[in-house]
Amino acid sequence: MNIDLNELFNPNKDLDEKSTMALLRALVGSHNSGFDYLKFKKSVKSLGSMNMDEGTSYKSAFTTASTMGLTKKKLLASANRYLNVLKTESESFTDALRSQIDKNVNSRESMIAQLEQRIAENKAKIADLEKEILLFQNKIDNVDSDIEAAQLKIDTTKERFRNAYVTISDIIKKDIELIDLYL
Repeated sequence: MNIDLNELFNPNKDLDEKSTMALLRALVGSHNSGFDYLKFKKSVKSLGSMNMDEGTSYKSAFTTASTMGLTKKKLLASANRYLNVLKTESESFTDALRSQIDKNVNSRESMIAQLEQRIAENKAKIADLEKEILLFQNKIDNVDSDIEAAQLKIDTTKERFRNAYVTISDIIKKDIELIDLYL
C-alpha cells in the first residue's frame, strides 16, 4: 500500500509517535488490495490539496472510485471495519496496560507489604538486627518512588495512546458523516 497513513491521520504530527504508529500499523495490517476507505481518504485529501471544497472533493473521489466498483455501502463498511480495527487495538492496549500495572505497581505494593512484615518481626529482636531493619526500610522508600515513576509512565503512555486513538477515530467518524452527507 502506497498511502502515507501518518499524513492522512496525523497531518500536524502532534500525536504521540509510538501510539500513532501502533494504530496505523493495525490499519495497514487490515488493508485489502481493493479500493477501500483508505484509498478513498487519500483521494479526498489529494483533491482537497488542490483547493477543491470538501463536498466536491468527496463527490469527485467517489465518482472516480465508483468506476472501480466502489459503492457507498462498501465504502462505509470499509470505514467501519477500520474503526473496529482501532477498537480492537484499543482493547489490546488496555489489556497490556493492565498487565503493566500488575507487573510494575501491584507486585511492588506486595513487595512493600512483605518488607513491612519483616520489619515488624525484626523489631522484636535484639539490637544486632536493627541494621537489617534499616536496610529493609530503605528498600521500601525506594520502591515507593519506583511505583510513582512507573505509574506516571503508564499514565503518560495511556494518555498519549488515548489521544491518538480519539483523534484517528474522530477523523474516520467525521469522514463517515461526510460520506453520508455528500454521497
